[in-house]
Amino acid sequence: MKKVDINQKHFHDEESARKYLENLRWREGKPVCPHCGSINKHYELKPQTSESELRKGVWKCKDCRKQFSVTVGTVFERSHIPLHKWLLAVQLMCSSKKGISAKQIERMLGITYKTA
Repeated sequence: MKKVDINQKHFHDEESARKYLENLRWREGKPVCPHCGSINKHYELKPQTSESELRKGVWKCKDCRKQFSVTVGTVFERSHIPLHKWLLAVQLMCSSKKGISAKQIERMLGITYKTA
């Protein structure tokens, strides 16, 4: 069985999945520091060069000086699985009437059984 092309406008790549999660978690569009709870005292970090390892969506709090992203404090934090695959798996599990097996998630998302 080949991988299913799930046509979700929110989950087709990493960037759109991150933005979708930001809209869900930060309703007013204002990020909240998960470390200290500060609301309007932070800024988005931008990579200095094109070779920089800094990814998009990383913020730094001016109060506690810690970096954070939308995934900090969630099950997605420190995961090696791409965020868009996480969100697709959650969507599949929630939309299945009788649930979905890990083997089916493995086939549909192209991940290992252990990961599913």
